[in-house]
Amino acid sequence: MNSVQNLKAAISKECDTVPLLQVTSMCKAKTNKRRRLGPKPVVQLAHGVEGTLLNEAPGNVIITNPHDAAAVYMSGCYGKGSMSKGAPTGLLDQSEHLILSPCEAMYLVEVGALILIQPELKQVCRSDLYKLWMNHDAGFCEKFIIYKHFRDKKYTVRSGIKYGGDFMLYTGDPNTSHAAYVVKVMTTAQEPLWTDVNALRRVSESVAKESVLSYVSFSHANDRNNPDCVDSAIVSHVLLKRWIPERDREIASQKLEKMKE
Repeated sequence: MNSVQNLKAAISKECDTVPLLQVTSMCKAKTNKRRRLGPKPVVQLAHGVEGTLLNEAPGNVIITNPHDAAAVYMSGCYGKGSMSKGAPTGLLDQSEHLILSPCEAMYLVEVGALILIQPELKQVCRSDLYKLWMNHDAGFCEKFIIYKHFRDKKYTVRSGIKYGGDFMLYTGDPNTSHAAYVVKVMTTAQEPLWTDVNALRRVSESVAKESVLSYVSFSHANDRNNPDCVDSAIVSHVLLKRWIPERDREIASQKLEKMKE
């Protein structure tokens, strides 16, 4: 068994008797030949996990309790190891902690799975968290709305910074599958240049991923200053693809031939 499998085994033993929040894992279950592979539901994310809010930008959150950290990660691949780039494999021997990004932490707070405290052991309320992260990143509002949108759609959402985007979307377990999409959030605070968008598309194509531009709109300009704007925001997406006239003409010709038949 590898380190990720050891982590799964250790957590599953301890999570059987604890009141937990059901979260759908995108890991594909091993089934017999008669059954199709599909999302495997797991019940591993406990209510009220405590995380400490780090004061320095960008306001990340750290979970030091190894059981809580492992349960959060295994219930949807939230966060990363403090000493690694991906799965926090050092949780078993307590050689590292779990680090959550602001979007991940805010999402877990929204669903009641996470309680955030400051280093002086003072609990932080949802509205204060929102204002804090907006001060760190003027585009946090749109980024969180898009993050929540895809999480609610059952995608596993990870950072897309290494490909020039904001998020990567996985339809399976990030430890065993590749991302299908790279998402760039088009914020009102920092509208990217189209040269940057084209660069994103080219990078995404080179690693067999599709590029998505995600937009968020509000009924009033001041709505984004209130955390309740998440419920009333309108989300839209644009899928970027390279248009090759010759290929498009061939596809159109084939469709016409089929219609004549």
